[in-house]
Amino acid sequence: MARKRNSERFAAPTPEDTSVAAATLPTQDLLSFVTPTEFVELPSQGRFYADDSSLAGMETVELRYMTAKEEDILTSESLLRQGVALDRMLQALLVDKTLKLDDFLIGDKNALIVAARISGFGAEYTTRIVCPDCGLTNEAEFDLDTLSLRHVTDIPEEIQETGDGTFMFDLPVTGVTVEVCLLTSGNEQRLVAAAARKKKLKLPDTNSTDLLKAVITSLNGVDERSMIDRFVDLMPAKDSRHLRHMYEYIKPDIDLSHEFSCAECAYNGKVVMPLTAEFFWPSA
Repeated sequence: MARKRNSERFAAPTPEDTSVAAATLPTQDLLSFVTPTEFVELPSQGRFYADDSSLAGMETVELRYMTAKEEDILTSESLLRQGVALDRMLQALLVDKTLKLDDFLIGDKNALIVAARISGFGAEYTTRIVCPDCGLTNEAEFDLDTLSLRHVTDIPEEIQETGDGTFMFDLPVTGVTVEVCLLTSGNEQRLVAAAARKKKLKLPDTNSTDLLKAVITSLNGVDERSMIDRFVDLMPAKDSRHLRHMYEYIKPDIDLSHEFSCAECAYNGKVVMPLTAEFFWPSA
């Protein structure tokens, strides 16, 4: 995963520097250092944002290293209850305060999350993996520095890029031309909030159709929201699966797959690294 440290402008002090500084500098100079930053490469490379977006064409974003202040944000009970602690922390780390986390594509936000974790707690991540073959829970160790970005480079001919951050393709059963957009962090938060409200009211789980309704922007050129919602509710399963497959194909992201060997059975293959509570609250 590409992460360029801004070491020339914001170099973190070495142990030797610290000991010398403590012996020779006045007390007020203890606070004269500047928190180091790094440039995090975005999986989208600044593509797929509308032309008027501040993120259009932006290939990297400067992110400040985590400090004790950001740890306070992550452990704030009120922010955790609201489900916004992580987003508040990431927003605080953005050096360019004109950038809003809600505007970032989900894959770009994921890259920021991993970079922030590495700067705050290191690249070693230990968590538990359930073997997909025998079901045994294994403790597994991952090196976050080895994760790679999934750029969208070669788009199949059947997918048309509009140039305004959306994509168009035909559904196999109905033949409808569907236009979809990539979800942003703000879209994701609204979906999570809606799911939480339905759970609280003990309403049926509609996460799958809610996601489709969120990504579809038009059908055969019709962008009426009530029509889109109704179509999704009646969409043939084959069309639904095709839409999801295409969406995953065009979505830039960080590749969280990792090699895994089960301690119990002979399974050896790739699994998706889970981002559990230990990701920002390591036990060690």
